[in-house]
Order: sequence, then structure tokens, then C-alpha cells
Amino acid sequence: MTIWQTSTVARILQAGLRGDPEAEVQGCVLDSRQVEGGEIFMAFAGQKVNGFDYIVSAWERGAILAVAEADKAGIPSGIPDIPEGKALIIVDSVKEALQKLAAVRRRELGAKVIAVTGSNGKTTTKDMIAAVLSQNFKVYKNRENQNNELGLPLTILNAPADTEMLVLEMGMRGLRQIAALCRIAQPDTGVITNIGLTHLELLETQDKIAQAKWELIESLSAGGLAVLNAEDMYSCHKARDTQVPVLYYGLEGQYHDPDVQGRDLQLSGLLGTSFTVTFAEQKATAELPLPGKHIVLDALAALTVGLVWGIPLQEGVRGLSGMEISKMRLETMAGINNSLLISDVYNANPVSMIASLSVLQERAAGQPAVAILGEMYELGANSQAGHWEVGEAAAELGISRLITVGKLAEDIANGARYRGYPAESLVICATRAEAILQAVKVLAELPSGAWVLIKGSRGMKMEEITATLKLQEKEGQK
Repeated sequence: MTIWQTSTVARILQAGLRGDPEAEVQGCVLDSRQVEGGEIFMAFAGQKVNGFDYIVSAWERGAILAVAEADKAGIPSGIPDIPEGKALIIVDSVKEALQKLAAVRRRELGAKVIAVTGSNGKTTTKDMIAAVLSQNFKVYKNRENQNNELGLPLTILNAPADTEMLVLEMGMRGLRQIAALCRIAQPDTGVITNIGLTHLELLETQDKIAQAKWELIESLSAGGLAVLNAEDMYSCHKARDTQVPVLYYGLEGQYHDPDVQGRDLQLSGLLGTSFTVTFAEQKATAELPLPGKHIVLDALAALTVGLVWGIPLQEGVRGLSGMEISKMRLETMAGINNSLLISDVYNANPVSMIASLSVLQERAAGQPAVAILGEMYELGANSQAGHWEVGEAAAELGISRLITVGKLAEDIANGARYRGYPAESLVICATRAEAILQAVKVLAELPSGAWVLIKGSRGMKMEEITATLKLQEKEGQK
């Protein structure tokens, strides 16, 4: 579906156009291999790969317009011949061009924008919000981890023309980054899942993390509304001084009375959760395909957003029951020796680690419970204490076997020992390869039917452990 002519793109970017001024474009890609036909190819000049070298390839695959950066002389050397029906624009900064186009497209779309940030659970919450809003609206959301200064504008530019609700996850690694994303997205509703210790390495204090997350609330458009977690101390504290209307969601209401409240959490099936949710005179029973109290909080955030946009609880919970979850988050699969794997390898911090350990202990229900835990990054000065805290939690929960992976994760083992965790149940590994060997050995020793949690920060590539321990299809067919 056409969104612009190439001449319109040139006018927005205030840049010269080479080639066909009337060619029509739709969508945008940063990788020439992702071209499907009709797109703008943003030819980034990276440290390792220069997108300029792939312009011809992008055109051949079906891209219509390439946007490339000028060099020091103003024009890149070796400009390719422009085929009929194609076009090229040279700009000073491809990143700025991408963001400028997205800001214009966001205004043209006319969709309402729901922005989600937080230290934990923002991707799952984004997926749940999309599932709830899809009951009444045409919804588009970020794919995978496209939540930064490149991914967010890319999401906006790829949104279908009939999008009514745009659900945008916003990540950050420092101050003013969420504010910059908001200048592009102009959110109508802002959701903060929680304010934890992720990014402490860069921001140094939790107060600064709270300040960075709160940029979302400060950036809401006129008439905007904040959706906040009543169990999160920092969010509730920051809300005391805001003039933005707030709806709170929660379970116990530790720091504020929740407007939307979940109660009576129950196990449901192999890995699901059911609970009752109330808002004013409305009441409904929700069935989630995922486990854990933290997942229920994410669902409550989504149901609250639904209520903001006129979706009753009964319709909202129907959307949650059939939702799609982003990959590598609490995925379950059959493992070797009749084990059941819980692969939660997208990212990790102390809060999410402890939450996943609680899920493991809860679901094992008397069966052996094995935790394979990797390093957690971006904790700064709190790194040792954060890993130690996870180890203490593993000991207190009574996890059957604990395998740590990496140097930083040795403090998980230290925390477990401090709480009296038995030495014979603890294995410390330096590498993933070593952890795989030890995990295979542990599962061979334990009775059939063990539950296994695999979790660590994204850079640990813990999915390689999952892939090895997963029961291969041909094995299951024997």
C-alpha cells in the first residue's frame, strides 16, 4: 500500500532526488535482504558494513528508493547507475532521515499510540496490549526488539495505512533517550511496567533510572493518560508530582490502591495461569498461556489500557487467551530424559530471574527443579549484590540443582551457599559448553520428569543450551 512518492520523501528530508520522482514507496528496511518489494532502503554506513554497498542489491530485490549518507566531500564516490523506476536520495545522516520520516508518518497515520517502557516485562506487556486492543481495533506493534532509535521509527514506517492503534515498546540506555523516542511517536497512553535496576551500570542510581523511564509520562500528548503498576514503589512515588491522569493496576496494591485489580491466581494447565480481574462494576476471569505473578501484572497493565480505549474486561480477557508471545520468553518444550524446559533467555536481571525461579519451583510441584542461570549484565556497582540475591532466592525456593554459567554468575552460587544451599547440588561453569555437559549429566542422574529453567542476559546466548537440551523431533518419534 503506497504511502509516498519518492519526490515526497525528498521534500520531507529537504534533500535532492536522483531518479524517478513519481515512483511509489511502501514500508522501510535497514537490511537489503529483508526487501519484499516497494520499500525504502536506508543505507546505513556502519562500522563493519556500509549499506551503500548494498543499494544495487536492494534495488534488484525490489526496493524503490535508497537513502544513503554523504561522505566528507558531500557525495559518496561510486554512485551506481539508477535503474528505471528507482531513486536515490543523499542525506547527511541516514538515522536522522529515518527518524524524520517516521515522525511525519506518525502524524499522517492518525493512529493512537500506546507506549510501553519498564525494567521488566515491557515486551510481554506490549504483546498483551496488542492482543487486548485487537478485539476492537486494527493494531500494529514492534517486532522482536525493535524498540530503540532505529527500531521504533522503522516500526512506524512499516505500520499499515489502516492502523488504528500503534503499540510501541521503548527501550533506553540513558537519560533523554525515551524523550527522543517520544518526540517521534507522540504517545497518547504511557505504560511503565516497573522501575528496577536494569541499566544501573550506565545510570548509576535507581533515581536516575526512574527519571529516564518517567520521560515517557512527561512526554504524553495533551489529554494523555499514564498506566502504572501499584506494586512498584518508584512509579507510585513519581506519580505523586505528576499532573497527568493515572490509572493503577495491581494485586495487593502495595504502594497505591489499584483501579484494575487481579485476585485469586490459580495454576491452569501445564504452564498457564487463571485469575479474576475487577474494575469498578466489571469483573472477568482471565486465562493466560504463561505462568507467574509478574505475568499477571503484565496482563493487568494490558487490560487497563484496553479499558482506557473502551474495551470491557470480558472482551479484553478474550484477547489475552489467544495472544502471541515474542520468542525466547518463557517458552516451554520437551527436553532430554523426559524433562520439561522453560527457556526464558531473551534477557535477565535480578527481578526477572527471581520471578522465573518462582515459576520453576511452582510448576515443578515436587518434581526435580533444575536452574541453569547465566550472567546478568548492566547492573553496574550492583552486579555482585544482584547475582548474590538471585542465589539466595534459589536456595530459599528449594531448587533441586543449580548450574551457574560465567564468571559473574559465580556470585549466584555464592549467594546460594550463604543461604545453606548444599554443595553437592551446585555446579559452577565457566562456559556454555561446560554448562551443557554438566546439565546433561545432572538430568541423567535425576529421576525422569525434571523441570529445567534456562535464563541469562541476552549476551550470554543461553538459547544454545536450550537447543542442546531440547528433545529433538526424531528422538521423540523413536
